[in-house]
Amino acid sequence: MKILQLCVRIPFPPADGGTIAMYNMARSLDKAGASVTMLSFNTRKHFVAPEKLSQEIREKFRVQGVFLDATVKTIPAILNFFNNKSYNISRFDTPAFHHALEVLLQQEKFDVVQMESLFMTPYLKTIRKYSKAKIVLRAHNVEYLIWQRLASAAANPLKKWYLNFLAGRLKNYENAILNELDAIIVLTEDDRKLYEGSGARVPMMVSPIGLDTEQYDVSNNTSRELQFFHLGSMDWLPNIEAVNWFLEHCFPVIKKEFPKAIFHFAGKSMPDAIFKQASDQLKVYGRIDDARTFMSDKSVMLVPLLSGGGMRVKIIEGLAMGKTIISTSIGAEGIKYTENVNMLIGNTPEEFIARISECIANPSKAHAIGKAARELAVSKYENSVLGKEVISFFNYTILKEN
Repeated sequence: MKILQLCVRIPFPPADGGTIAMYNMARSLDKAGASVTMLSFNTRKHFVAPEKLSQEIREKFRVQGVFLDATVKTIPAILNFFNNKSYNISRFDTPAFHHALEVLLQQEKFDVVQMESLFMTPYLKTIRKYSKAKIVLRAHNVEYLIWQRLASAAANPLKKWYLNFLAGRLKNYENAILNELDAIIVLTEDDRKLYEGSGARVPMMVSPIGLDTEQYDVSNNTSRELQFFHLGSMDWLPNIEAVNWFLEHCFPVIKKEFPKAIFHFAGKSMPDAIFKQASDQLKVYGRIDDARTFMSDKSVMLVPLLSGGGMRVKIIEGLAMGKTIISTSIGAEGIKYTENVNMLIGNTPEEFIARISECIANPSKAHAIGKAARELAVSKYENSVLGKEVISFFNYTILKEN
C-alpha cells in the first residue's frame, strides 16, 4: 500500500507533541508494510534544513518540504473579519503547496492520502483533481474545541470574544469539511463522538498516538527523593495557560508546605515572566534538545491542562518511561488510564496539590503508579500494533471496493 502523508511541519526531529504524533504514525505504517511518502510544510518557525535529515529518513519517507511563513500577521487577521473564512485555516492554504502536491500526484499513484491535522484540508480539491486516492483526515484534535476552552477560561472580555470568534469560524469550517473526506482517524473516543455529533457520516477509526516503547528507558524511576517536572512547548496557548495556573494557584502552597520539593519546568519559547520566577525550588529551562534525557532522572510528570483536545503525546511518553503522572481530566483525555492505578487526577488547585502531597508522603505508591503506567503504554500504545490496525482499517473500510 502506498500512502502519502501530508504534514503541517516536517516531523524531524520528533521533539514535541505534533511532530512525535506524525513521525510515529509514519513509523507504524512503515512497520506494517506500507510505503510512506511525506509532503510537508517547512515553516519559518520550525524550519528544518534538508541536509540535517538523516539518510535513513530521507530514503525511507522521501520527505519533501514546502516553505511556509505561517506567522500570524495583523493586517490579514483584521481583514479576515470581513469574510467568512477561518484565519487559522487560510494561513496554511498556499499556491506553492498546491503546486508541489499537483506535481507529486501526477508523478506517482497513491492508495491513500492522509492529512495530518485539519490545517491540511484546503488541499482536498487538488487531491481529487489529480488522484483517485482515498483521502483520510487524521485529526490530532477537534480544533475548535481548543479555542472554545481557551475562551471559556479567558478573564479579559475582549480576549474572550476574539477567542470565541476564532472558535466559531473553525467549527463552521471543520463541520463543513467532514463529509468531503473518505474517512477520519481520531485519537480518542471523545473526539469520535464530537465528530458524530457534528454530523460526520464517513467511516471513523479511533487510533491513539503510538510509540516504540522499547526505546524508552525506565531505569531511573526508583529514587525515594521525587523530582517533579512539566515539559511542553510554550508557544501553544493551552500549555501557557496550564503553567500559569499551576504557578499561581498550586506552587505557592506546595513550596510552603514542602520546602525541599524541587520542580522543573521546560519547553521551547518559555516566557520571560516564568524565567523570572525561577528559584531553588523552581528550575526553569527553555528548549530541551533531548526530552527523554531531561525526563529520565525525574519521577513525577505534571500535566495541569485546562484546555486542549485530542491526546497529549508527552503523557504517552511519560507512561512509556514509567513516570508517575498527575494530570487534570482534560489533560488525560483519550488515555485509557485507571485513576489511582496508573495515573493521578486533580482538577482543582486543591486536588492537584493533594495529589502532589500524596506522592511526597508515599514515594513507594508513586513508584508503583509509575510501574503500572509503563505496563499501560506497552499494552495500549505500541507502534507495531497500531500501524497494523490502521492498515487493516484502510483495506477493509475505504479500499474494499477497489
